[in-house]
Amino acid sequence: ENGRIPRERLKAGSRRGILGMALFAALVFAGLDWTQKNVEVVTLHVSGDYTDHYARVFIVDDPPAVWVRAERPDRLWLASLRSNPEVVVHRGDGDIAYHAKVWNGEGGHQRIDELFRTKYGVFDRVAAWIWRRNAVPIRLEPRSELATSF
Repeated sequence: ENGRIPRERLKAGSRRGILGMALFAALVFAGLDWTQKNVEVVTLHVSGDYTDHYARVFIVDDPPAVWVRAERPDRLWLASLRSNPEVVVHRGDGDIAYHAKVWNGEGGHQRIDELFRTKYGVFDRVAAWIWRRNAVPIRLEPRSELATSF
């Protein structure tokens, strides 16, 4: 065939390419639409000894408390949170004051992981794969509800 690609193979390849691009575009559009409706990222304001941290975190409701996670235990803001557990979460249009209780490492946190999987689905699984999920769960209790146990 003197190094040339037959016309039939070119047509079939370009049809597959166009179909692949259309499928990719549809998935991206569906993903963006789903993200706008289901993914909630809040800003966690942690006051440290010498600096303030504004961490962007996923959040799940577990009334009367909420949960957030540090995706890795070496996050800079996590040390500040441990020394000063009084935090503020910017959620929606408001700021809510919480008292943070960092998971102490005892027992499992499967129930919390399940709350995140239920709310965030594929995004939670991708985050677990990227960061090799060594997440630290943090229970945030409204300051008026401090009697709630961990």
